[in-house]
Amino acid sequence: MSYGVYLLKQAWAGLNGKKGFLLTVVATLGVALGALLCIITLAYVVTFKPLPYPDQENLYQLNSVIVDKNKGVIARAYSYPSLIQIFENQNVFSQSALVRYEDGVLSSQPTQPSVRSTYVTPGWFSLLNSKVTIGRTFEGTEEKDSYNPVAILSYDFWQDEFGGNSDILQETVTLGGTNFKVVGVLAESFIEPQLAGIGVKTDIFLPWDFNTLDAPRRESFGSFSVSSRLVGRLDSKFSSSQIEQDLTIPFNSFWRENVNDSAFENWTLELELQPFKDAILGDSRNTVLLLLIGIAGLVLIACANITNLFMSRTADQQRELAIQAALGARKQHIFHNLFAQSGLLVFISTIFALLIASGGFSLLQHYLGSRLPRVDEVAINGFTLSCALLIALLLGLFFARISAGMINYRALNDTLQSSGKGTGIQVSNKVRRWLIISQVSIVTLIVFVNLGLLRDSLKIINEPLGFRTENIIALTLKINSASDMSHEESKSLLLELKERLLALPQVDDVSQSVLPLGAARRINQGIEGTQERSLVRTKYIDDRYFQLIEQPLTQGDFFSESDYRNENNLIIVNETYAEQLASEGSVLGAKISLANVVYTVSGVVKGVKMPTERDIPMRAYLPMADSRPQFLLKLKSNQSVSRELAATIVQDIGSQFFVSELESLDDQRDKLLFTQYTTAITSSVLALLTFFLAAIGLYGILAYATQMRRFELGTRLAIGAQRKDVIHLVVKDNVGSMAIGFVISFVIVFALYLGFSAELVNYINAQLIPLFVCTIVLITLMTCFACYWPLRTIINARPIHSLRGS
Repeated sequence: MSYGVYLLKQAWAGLNGKKGFLLTVVATLGVALGALLCIITLAYVVTFKPLPYPDQENLYQLNSVIVDKNKGVIARAYSYPSLIQIFENQNVFSQSALVRYEDGVLSSQPTQPSVRSTYVTPGWFSLLNSKVTIGRTFEGTEEKDSYNPVAILSYDFWQDEFGGNSDILQETVTLGGTNFKVVGVLAESFIEPQLAGIGVKTDIFLPWDFNTLDAPRRESFGSFSVSSRLVGRLDSKFSSSQIEQDLTIPFNSFWRENVNDSAFENWTLELELQPFKDAILGDSRNTVLLLLIGIAGLVLIACANITNLFMSRTADQQRELAIQAALGARKQHIFHNLFAQSGLLVFISTIFALLIASGGFSLLQHYLGSRLPRVDEVAINGFTLSCALLIALLLGLFFARISAGMINYRALNDTLQSSGKGTGIQVSNKVRRWLIISQVSIVTLIVFVNLGLLRDSLKIINEPLGFRTENIIALTLKINSASDMSHEESKSLLLELKERLLALPQVDDVSQSVLPLGAARRINQGIEGTQERSLVRTKYIDDRYFQLIEQPLTQGDFFSESDYRNENNLIIVNETYAEQLASEGSVLGAKISLANVVYTVSGVVKGVKMPTERDIPMRAYLPMADSRPQFLLKLKSNQSVSRELAATIVQDIGSQFFVSELESLDDQRDKLLFTQYTTAITSSVLALLTFFLAAIGLYGILAYATQMRRFELGTRLAIGAQRKDVIHLVVKDNVGSMAIGFVISFVIVFALYLGFSAELVNYINAQLIPLFVCTIVLITLMTCFACYWPLRTIINARPIHSLRGS
């Protein structure tokens, strides 16, 4: 039998006899390492792992950046003719593709499900080297201006909506009134680049020609869209900045020559090359870094606790190690023995940690797939296993070294001769002191940060929106793109639908308006007669909108029914916009120029704050029907309206309409607050777990220190010391270490603020001082408890027991 196998067998025999120690270490270290491996793998995928596309370092998105006269970025968006012009005339991409993201309704299916549709040119699939399960990708016959109605389904959509039908290539799907022949299904392994937003996945890919932009917007140089993209593989020896400059000059000149609206005279269009990885990841690296720091702190606390358990375990092995020394074992032999035990324990913990990490990947994909990029790619891989083995080796050596450092080799023989009453194994006061300092500093820092995140999240969650959401549902329709209805015909049918919805017994009121929690169109506006113009979030509403959602009016009047029906040139602004228009006095009657039409301010409403906004932006409201028909239904108490009922009513009005979405405003609000809910839950759980682990660790350290001083404390009690005097002595002895821990945590927070003041200005401010004080109080109480509880067996018993047990 080899020496290594012998050591492992002996180690297992020893651990098997201490099942409590074994289970405690495996459970604590396994959970902590599992969380660490999960987040480390996520960080690797987000930060270092190459994108799963050939020549990925040369894939770029070409952005159209709208800047004002002060070079401030207004938006990143394309006008349709400018996009087509740059696509057809650029020469820096060896391969390129047009991409546009939209939502639609699959009217060919009985349930008429809402789908995410992406309109692309064939180069999209070539750039990504897309594989198919069935059929093919787009080819030359589906190039721009070919108008060949074909479709490619994503693998998940094929499985979910068509049950994986093997004859899918014989089927057609109807979207927007057009029948598309299915020519392919993408492979299950295909990973779509999330350029439209994190978690946005396409159900159906369609040729570019069939995107739903109408003719006026396809010809307008003043109408911009954030949903269109131009992507390609860069094939140039010049730098990105040089390419951007060379492309921007003719691009801006072309737009300037064709845009006729004077409202754009102070604007400039610039082109920006953005690497695919930056476009996909955004600022998510900071989020992952914060997660990694939090988990690393938790692992440090777990390791500190396990270190204490190993020290106690080593002290418990004092007689066994003394026998080995008496039989001739040298220092390295004892170290090998200790390393076998710690290594075996850490190895078992690592196996458990990998199982925990695997479950963590599933949780990440289920709950954070729409918040963190590339989560679908997170899985146990070579990087995860390498990190697990390296961490296991380092921890095994660390715990063995700590245990070996406790041993006074020369005193082991004396220990055996004195029947175990010697001092062959002790933890030095210096080690105990630094264990307390490290525990206090780490737990203070982590608890403080998590309490701060929890406070900010709860503040956003509980902050009033400024309007009512209870018992209100939002109904969004899609209009058949093949329909040739005029504006007046569409308006008449939608008014009829509004009356039908209002007649439902469960409905109290109806408004035909852009949804209050939905995106508003940003329109260039300015005070008539001045050169000052701003992009203002503008919503199209009817006369019942403000009353239905109970958004208060502060000046003027709401729109009347005739204002809405006649689309009078009136405008209502929020208080933020009103202050911009006139810092003093009333803004009623002010004239605002918008798309070459002058509107008169007829009212001012209280500003509303979306869950995703830090401040209340300028908003304006116009009395007219939007091109995307949407309704708000205020329900009577304990009533509901099903999607089936809504679809039936809509189809009765006209086959040109389909139900796209039907959900409550409360649900929409919760979706917008998903990040805050997740942050609140994660931070509170992490704070509680950190606090709990730290309490266990401090208790273990102080309990050991108390036992080492049992004879001393018994002597003090025997010569007349009071119980409170002993308690005060022990607490006083540990106050210094606790204070140093607090100072270290404060220094770290202060250093972070100095180093990242711009990034942390919204998080670290004077308002956090009470929170830091509260954290210190909590940690102090926890430490005092850890000091007192081990003393109970000494101060509550007669001093003779402590003296005899010395």
